[in-house]
Amino acid sequence: PPPAAGSLRVDPVLPRAWLGNEAIELTQREWSLLDLLVRHSGQVVSREDVLAAWQSEPGEAGGVASNALEVYVHRLRRKLAGSTLNIRNIRGLGYLLESANAP
Repeated sequence: PPPAAGSLRVDPVLPRAWLGNEAIELTQREWSLLDLLVRHSGQVVSREDVLAAWQSEPGEAGGVASNALEVYVHRLRRKLAGSTLNIRNIRGLGYLLESANAP
Protein backbone atom coordinates (compact mmCIF):
# COMPACT_ATOMS: atom_id res chain seq x y z
CA PRO A 1 0.00 0.00 0.00
CA PRO A 2 1.14 3.58 -0.61
CA PRO A 3 2.55 5.52 2.33
CA ALA A 4 -0.25 7.26 4.24
CA ALA A 5 -0.82 9.58 7.19
CA GLY A 6 -4.42 10.13 8.20
CA SER A 7 -6.41 10.80 5.01
CA LEU A 8 -3.22 11.64 3.07
CA ARG A 9 -1.89 9.03 0.64
CA VAL A 10 1.35 9.48 -1.30
CA ASP A 11 2.11 7.65 -4.54
CA PRO A 12 5.36 5.74 -3.87
CA VAL A 13 6.65 6.21 -7.44
CA LEU A 14 5.00 9.19 -9.14
CA PRO A 15 4.92 12.77 -7.79
CA ARG A 16 1.31 12.78 -6.68
CA ALA A 17 -0.72 12.53 -3.50
CA TRP A 18 -4.33 12.60 -2.34
CA LEU A 19 -6.14 14.08 0.63
CA GLY A 20 -9.13 11.78 0.88
CA ASN A 21 -10.27 11.49 -2.74
CA GLU A 22 -8.90 14.89 -3.79
CA ALA A 23 -5.64 14.93 -5.76
CA ILE A 24 -2.93 17.35 -4.64
CA GLU A 25 -0.75 18.94 -7.34
CA LEU A 26 2.90 18.55 -6.33
CA THR A 27 6.27 19.42 -7.80
CA GLN A 28 8.98 16.75 -7.70
CA ARG A 29 10.61 18.36 -4.65
CA GLU A 30 7.28 18.83 -2.81
CA TRP A 31 6.47 15.17 -3.42
CA SER A 32 9.93 14.06 -2.29
CA LEU A 33 9.60 16.06 0.95
CA LEU A 34 6.03 14.92 1.60
CA ASP A 35 6.92 11.28 0.90
CA LEU A 36 9.81 11.48 3.38
CA LEU A 37 7.62 13.10 6.05
CA VAL A 38 4.81 10.56 5.57
CA ARG A 39 7.22 7.60 5.71
CA HIS A 40 8.51 9.00 9.02
CA SER A 41 5.14 10.26 10.28
CA GLY A 42 5.31 11.02 13.99
CA GLN A 43 9.12 11.26 13.85
CA VAL A 44 11.32 14.30 13.34
CA VAL A 45 13.01 14.36 9.93
CA SER A 46 16.21 16.39 10.01
CA ARG A 47 17.00 19.12 7.53
CA GLU A 48 20.12 17.16 6.60
CA ASP A 49 18.07 14.04 5.78
CA VAL A 50 15.79 16.05 3.47
CA LEU A 51 18.70 17.74 1.71
CA ALA A 52 20.49 14.39 1.33
CA ALA A 53 17.35 12.89 -0.25
CA TRP A 54 17.14 15.83 -2.63
CA GLN A 55 20.81 15.46 -3.62
CA SER A 56 20.13 11.89 -4.74
CA GLU A 57 17.23 12.84 -7.04
CA PRO A 58 17.87 11.94 -10.68
CA GLY A 59 18.80 14.91 -12.83
CA GLU A 60 19.94 17.08 -9.92
CA ALA A 61 23.31 18.61 -10.66
CA GLY A 62 24.00 20.97 -7.79
CA GLY A 63 23.30 21.88 -4.23
CA VAL A 64 20.06 23.18 -2.81
CA ALA A 65 19.72 26.84 -1.83
CA SER A 66 19.77 27.37 1.92
CA ASN A 67 16.19 28.63 2.11
CA ALA A 68 14.71 26.16 -0.39
CA LEU A 69 13.54 23.73 2.29
CA GLU A 70 11.59 26.45 4.11
CA VAL A 71 9.93 27.44 0.82
CA TYR A 72 8.83 23.86 0.10
CA VAL A 73 7.59 23.35 3.67
CA HIS A 74 5.54 26.55 3.35
CA ARG A 75 4.03 25.35 0.06
CA LEU A 76 3.14 21.96 1.54
CA ARG A 77 1.56 23.59 4.60
CA ARG A 78 -0.70 25.59 2.27
CA LYS A 79 -1.62 22.47 0.31
CA LEU A 80 -2.44 20.58 3.53
CA ALA A 81 -4.48 23.47 4.95
CA GLY A 82 -7.97 22.34 5.89
CA SER A 83 -6.79 18.82 6.70
CA THR A 84 -5.92 17.47 10.14
CA LEU A 85 -2.24 17.27 9.17
CA ASN A 86 0.40 19.83 10.02
CA ILE A 87 4.13 20.12 9.40
CA ARG A 88 5.83 21.41 12.55
CA ASN A 89 9.29 22.90 12.67
CA ILE A 90 11.07 21.41 15.67
CA ARG A 91 13.73 24.07 16.22
CA GLY A 92 17.25 22.73 15.85
CA LEU A 93 16.04 19.22 14.95
CA GLY A 94 13.94 19.26 11.78
CA TYR A 95 10.35 18.79 10.67
CA LEU A 96 7.53 16.65 12.02
CA LEU A 97 4.35 15.62 10.21
CA GLU A 98 1.62 15.33 12.80
CA SER A 99 -2.12 14.93 12.90
CA ALA A 100 -4.33 17.23 14.97
CA ASN A 101 -6.10 14.02 16.06
CA ALA A 102 -2.89 12.54 17.49
CA PRO A 103 -2.70 12.26 21.30
